[in-house]
Parts: sequence; C-alpha cells; structure tokens
Amino acid sequence: MNYAIEQRLRLIDFLLNHYGSVSRSELTDYFGIAAAQATRDFSQYNKLAPGNALINQSSKKWVRSDTFGRLFA
Repeated sequence: MNYAIEQRLRLIDFLLNHYGSVSRSELTDYFGIAAAQATRDFSQYNKLAPGNALINQSSKKWVRSDTFGRLFA
C-alpha cells in the first residue's frame, strides 16, 4: 500500500474512532482528491476492516459500528 493511501485510511480510522462518522467530502476536502478516489478508499478500508463502518444512506456518511476496532493503533 502506498503512503498516500495509507494516510487516507488512517484518517478514516481516526475520524470513525474519535467522532463516530466520516464522509467522502471530508476526505476530498482534506486531501484534495476526487470523489471517486475517496469512494475507492472507503472500499479498501472496508476490505481491511470489515464491519468497522456502515453507510448511513440518509446522511451519506460512514458511521462507526458497534463492533468497531481500530485498524491503525
């Protein structure tokens, strides 16, 4: 995994842990990436930590699940 992707996944993990949710726009704003890249990052995060986050369809945010466990300590 390259450094840039790891940093984006670390931010997803951090925001879920500390704030309980994270949105695609937070990644695009912070890193200056395209929305499609943010979507791929969430997909990769879910492959590495299945069940950590669930999509809330009404708010379009990923929210921390009850079984959340930090991917990056």
